[in-house]
This record gives sequence, structure tokens and C-alpha cells, in this order.
Amino acid sequence: MVCFSSQSQFRVLLVLVYAITIHKGVCSTNVKLSCNEKDRSPLLLFKHSVKDHSNKLSSWSSGEDCCAWKGVLCDNTTGRVTRLDLNQQYLEGEINLSLLQIEFLTYLDLSMNDFTALIHPPLSTAHFNLSYLEYLDLSFNEDLHFNNLQWLSQLPPSLKCLNLSEINLENETNWLQTMAMHHPSLLELRLASCGLVNMSPFVKFVNFTSLLTLDLSGNYFDSELPYWLFNVSSDIFHIDLSFNNLKGRIPKSLLNLRNLESLRLSNNELTGPIPDWLGEHERLQHLVLSENLFNGPFPSTLGNLSSLTELGVSSGFLSGNLTDTIGQLSNLRTLFIGGSLSGVLSEKHFSKLFNLESLVLNSGFSFDIDPKWIPPFQLREVSLKNTNLGPTFPEWLYTQTTLEALDTSFSKLSSINADKFWSFVAKIRAINLSFNAISADLSNVTLESEYAILACNNFRGTLPRISSNVFMINMANNSLSGPISPFLCHKSGKKSALGYLDISINSLSGVIPNCWENWRSLTFLFIGNNRLEGEIPPSIELLNEIIVMDFNKNNLSGEFSLDLSNMKSLVFINLGHNSFSGVVPTKMPESMQVMILRSNQFSSNIPQQLCSLPSLIQLDLSQNKLVGSIPPCVCNVSSMDGERRIRHFRFTFDLFWKGRELGYRDIGLLRNLDLSSNNLSGEIPTELFGLTQLLFLNLSRNHLKGKIPIKIGGMKNLESLDLSNNHLSGTIPRTISNLTFLSYLNLSYNDFSGEIPLGTQLESFDAWSYVGNPKLCGLPLPKNCSNTHQRVGSGANNSQNESLYLGMVGGFVVGLWGVWGSLFINRAWRHKYFLMLNHVADWLYEVIVLKINHFSRVRASAR
Repeated sequence: MVCFSSQSQFRVLLVLVYAITIHKGVCSTNVKLSCNEKDRSPLLLFKHSVKDHSNKLSSWSSGEDCCAWKGVLCDNTTGRVTRLDLNQQYLEGEINLSLLQIEFLTYLDLSMNDFTALIHPPLSTAHFNLSYLEYLDLSFNEDLHFNNLQWLSQLPPSLKCLNLSEINLENETNWLQTMAMHHPSLLELRLASCGLVNMSPFVKFVNFTSLLTLDLSGNYFDSELPYWLFNVSSDIFHIDLSFNNLKGRIPKSLLNLRNLESLRLSNNELTGPIPDWLGEHERLQHLVLSENLFNGPFPSTLGNLSSLTELGVSSGFLSGNLTDTIGQLSNLRTLFIGGSLSGVLSEKHFSKLFNLESLVLNSGFSFDIDPKWIPPFQLREVSLKNTNLGPTFPEWLYTQTTLEALDTSFSKLSSINADKFWSFVAKIRAINLSFNAISADLSNVTLESEYAILACNNFRGTLPRISSNVFMINMANNSLSGPISPFLCHKSGKKSALGYLDISINSLSGVIPNCWENWRSLTFLFIGNNRLEGEIPPSIELLNEIIVMDFNKNNLSGEFSLDLSNMKSLVFINLGHNSFSGVVPTKMPESMQVMILRSNQFSSNIPQQLCSLPSLIQLDLSQNKLVGSIPPCVCNVSSMDGERRIRHFRFTFDLFWKGRELGYRDIGLLRNLDLSSNNLSGEIPTELFGLTQLLFLNLSRNHLKGKIPIKIGGMKNLESLDLSNNHLSGTIPRTISNLTFLSYLNLSYNDFSGEIPLGTQLESFDAWSYVGNPKLCGLPLPKNCSNTHQRVGSGANNSQNESLYLGMVGGFVVGLWGVWGSLFINRAWRHKYFLMLNHVADWLYEVIVLKINHFSRVRASAR
């Protein structure tokens, strides 16, 4: 009994102890530990240097527990900060490295913000205790610039992952040595798109003994693949060197990296054949070699890479057919083949691609496929761009019921089964049928794809209906006709999501209807090159989100009195080649970058309000009836002088440039002023020549007078200058020879006088650049400047001059006979003299050729 009692009591005691322990544990998890003051202080220092316009850090107040602050994570037991994640919080300002004083921080992510600099704490307080930091991500802070990476020495050796992608490191030439010296234990290093230029290609060994992932894509490495790359950690499994300028061949030493699973070398200049031995990399899952300069055949050994899930190969120098062994890659999910391969593809090329989700064949392939063939895959996206897919849309594509994207552009299609085709593509999110010859009537079609590109075909009829979920539609360059009112004024009952509409280059007619309240989400509007007439209706002012409006080349008329100042995002407006009249429109938003009003009937002065548009970089008022003088305030447009940051948008627009109309694709790259073919008078304001970032200046065909100021030599970026057909006078300033980028010059039909300045760039222009200036002389004009000098003086002075000239001529004749007479009499002297002339001629030839070659290289590099 005693023993039993003792054992029972012992068991009861154990149960009590366990219960107390469990109770304490439960209680301890409910106790909320406050943030440590050692962590709070550096966090507040960091916040003090941040500009938080979106109020993302509103919870960061001194009265709150910092463990509850947005992005902060603390350890449940100690209350110390271990993680800070402020990814994509729209923060600006500076990164205070006081964060490195948070002793137990293991994870720091400040990526995808707008930070511009680092703040280093004073040396007296800079005690970095970051012995636990393992992850640091500052990537995609595009305005952040580091001259060097020495600050990384302050980070602990425990660092495993470092991401500085999209940070400007263009001045850092020793990044490789710095990284290897301070952080040899890194597992992951990402320096994509950092502007790096030095890859140390001849360094054989780098101390990255543990590296698993290396991403150096999007830099400016202009060398062969470096030696050290193939001697890093044998465990490395991911290498991305895509989007560089790498040259040479892929070395066989790549086989040293036996654990490699992902190799991305796309968008470089690698040459030679694609190595057969790549088929020995059995673990490869991702092999992307697209957009290089490889030549020769497509290696059949790539069909041995049974683990591949992604394969990309393209080059304009590959030859032959695509091997059908590619059809054995049963794990393949993404296949991209492009370039110059050709041949016929059959079912065998796809026979075992059971897992294929993305098929991109952008090469000159033809297809020999049974119309009843059912593929072994269900694709998510397919691109057959540049293939010989046509003339009829293939039946096997109709079996792909899970498609989200379809691209059959440039594929020689001309025929579709209309009913079947439009119901099929209605389920596809994005379709691109452009640059074919498809002939079909769209009058009774309803487009339901979010993104529909039907441009450059033979579609006819009236504009189709669109569902409310359509975001982008491009039907440019077809044969569509009729009014646009039914399309724009049709009410579907749902709010339209349409953001991009291009119906330009068709035969649409009638007026622009006044029902734009239905399309408030529009950001891009292209309706140029049609037969539209009348005025632009007032409801267009309701497009508050609009960025681009193009009404170019229609029959629109009336006074443009609309108030567009509330369109806060508008950067581009093209009213060119219409019949608008009255005063030049001035009610524009400050965001305006490009105004093209050429070839209209505007008849006012150039309004000074245009000088108040701070973002303006292109102004074309040519071929109107403008009068008065050029306002000097034009020099106040800060963007034309490159002082203001501008926005870039890529779309095609026409610009009259260097004497002809050309197509351009990026509105943010050019700075132009065209006031040509008006009735402007007075002198050209000197201030105008202070726009040093201007690329194009055309003031031709006006009534301008005065001189070209010396200040023109400061417009060092000018590529095109046209001052022809005015009344300008005086000499052409010699400073114009400083315009080293000038490739188009027209000063013809003015009243310039004197000698045409010499200069390497000026010597490349023909006589037509100066024709119609009778007082000009010198090359390239046939008129020699020495013939224009007038003799002065009379009487005794003329006699003295004549005596002087006669004496000079007599002395010249005597001296010349002294030389030639000796050569005529002495045969040996004569032989040596002509031998010497030959040497001099050879020397002159070599010097001139070398100078010309040197000049050509300098000029090419400057461009």
C-alpha cells in the first residue's frame, strides 16, 4: 500500500508539474512583449529620412508598439525586430543605414520603391551589430545610385541573399572582387540591370564557394563568357546572363557545373554553333539561348534533355529544319523557337509534349498536319508569328480550349470560318491577328477579348460591337467604313473598361459624336487618317485619364476652343493635317509633352501661354497662318532644355524631320521646335538658341530677319537645322562648326554673306544647303572667296601695287627657273627630286587616309 501510495503520489506530482508547465506556456504566448527601444530608435531614424506621400507608414508613431508597425515583424519570445518588409510601398527619399543597428534583423526588403540615396550614420554612432542578417533586397529603386559597394563591408558574413537589381552601379568597376572579398558565403546574388560594364572575363577564380543563384542579366558586359563563371561553386544551379553584349562561343567548361538546372543566355551576341554537348547537362530544366548569333543546325542532342521544362532557341543565322527529337521532351512546358529555321513541322514534332503550355514558333515553318489531328497538350498561349500558317486558319487550333493568348500575326492568313472563328476567340483573353490579309466583315461581330489586335488586314464593314470587358482594341489600317457614332454611342448597360482604341487609317466618315462620357477610362485614342469631319465635341473634355489623342489627317474644322487643362495625364495631342482655325489652343495641362498642330488654318500670334507648359518637348506649329514674332519666352520651357523629367510612351507617330516625314515610336526621345511655313516676322530671339538640348529646329519659309547669333554653337545636341527661305543676313557664325551631331542643314535662300565656316561636320553638306545666298562664298559653293576681294586705292597707290605685283611675279619666275633649270640640266638631281616627290605623295596619302578613318570612327561613336 505504501509503495502504491508513493507511486500514485509521484504520478500525481508529474501530472501537476506538466499541467503547470502547459499553463505557463499558454500564458506566455498571450503575453505581448513590447518592442525593444534599441530597435525602435533606428526605425524612427529611418522613417525620418523617408518621404511617405501615400501615408503607408501611418502606424509608425512613437506612441505605438513598433512590433505592430506596418512591415515590422518581431520575435514572439524576445520582442526583438527580426524582419522589415516594405516592398512596394511607394516610399521616396533616403535609406538611413541606421537600420543596420537592429541587432537581430535577419530579413530586410526595401525593394520597388523610389529611394534615391543612402545615409550613413555618423562614425561615432555607427556600431553595426547585424550578425544575423541573411536577406537584403534593395532592388528596383531605379533612382538609387552607388558609386561603389564598399558599404557592403559593414554587413555581416551571415548574409546569404543580396538583391541590388535595377540600382545604378555604372561607376562600380570592382563589384566582383568586392562581393567575393566580403561575402564569399553568399547563396544568391542578383545584380540585374545595374549598368555594370566590367565582368573581369580573364579572372580565373572567384571566392564564391557556396553560390547557388547568380543573376547578372540586363547589364553591359561586352566580352566573352568569363573564366571564373565555370569555376564557382559546383553546386550552382541558376545562372542568368541574358540581355548583355556577351560574345564568342559557349565554352565546354560549362560541363563543370554538373548541378546546373537553369541557364539563361538570351539576347546576347554569342556565336558559333549551338554545342551538341549541351545534351549532356542532364539536370537542365531551363535552357534559354534565344536572340543570339548562333549559326549552323539545331542540335538534335537537345532532345536528350528529358528534364527540360523550358527551351528557348532563336538566331537569324541558324539553318536547316527543327529536329523532331524535340517531340520527346515530355516535361516541356514552354517551347520558344525563332529566327531563320525553316522546314515542315508534323505531328511527330509534338508527339510527346503532354505538358506543353506555351508554344512559340516565330520562324518560317510550314505545317503538314492532318486537319483531324488532336494535339496531346492543352496550351495556355500560342504564337505562330512569321510562320506559313495560312491561308486558312488551322483546325487543330480550335481544339485548344484553355487558350489565354493567341498570336498569328505575319502568318499569311487570308481566310477564316467567320462563325466558328469569332466564337472561338471570344474565350481568349488576348488575340493578335495583325499583318495578314484576312478578309471578313466585322459589321455583325462582337469582340469580347480583353486585348484584340486586328490591325493591317482587309477587314471591312462598319466598326464591330465590343463587350464592356475589352481593354485594348487596334483595328488600324483596314478597310472599315461608315460612321463611328453607332460604335461610340451604343450603351451596353455596363461601365466600359476600354483604355486603348486605335481605328486610324481606315475610311470612317461622318462627325465625331458627342458621347464620350461612355469612355472615361480611355488612355490612348487614335482616330487619325480617316474621313471624319466637323468639330471635336465638348464631351471629349470628360476623358480625364487620357494620355494620347491623335486626330491627325482628317477633315476636322472649326475653332479649337476646348479646355483640356483638366486632362492631368495628357502628354500627346496631334491635330495635324486638318482645317482647324482661329487662335492656337492654349488650354492644355502641365503634363503636355507633344503638341502637333501642323497643316491647319490657325492664324493668331504664337501665344505666350505655351511657354508655361513645363513638360513640353515637341511643338509643331508649321504650315499654318501664324503672324507676329517668335516669343522670347520659349526659352523658359524647361523640358526643351532637358531640365525636367519626361515620360516615355511607345507608339508610332509621324514627324516631319530632316526634310521628310518619318515614323517614330518613342515620344520621349525627341526635342523639336517646328514653326516653318507661316508668316512670322522679326528677328529670331537670341534666347531660342539657348535651348541646348534641342535636336530639331525648323524656322524655314517665314519672313524672319536679322543674324544667326554666336550662341548657336552651344546647341551641341542639334541634329537638324532649317532656316531656309527667310530674310536672314550677316555671316554664318563660325561657332556653328561646334554642332558635331548636325546631319541636316538648310540655310538656302536668305541673304547671308561672307565665307562659309570650315568644320568637319559642315564639310559633309552639299551646295544646296547654302544655295540662294549670292553673297556667300567658299566650299561647297563654286564661288571662291578670294575672287570676291575688291582692290582698293587709286592713282599712285595703284601704280605702287602694280609695281609690287610685277616684282613678285618676276621674282617668282626667276626663282622657279633656278630650280627647274638645275633639274633640267642635272639628270641625277632630276631623278632624286622626282623620287622625293613620290615619297611625299605616299606620305600625304597615308596621313589623309588615316585621318579620314579616324574621323569616321569618332563620328560613328558620337552618333
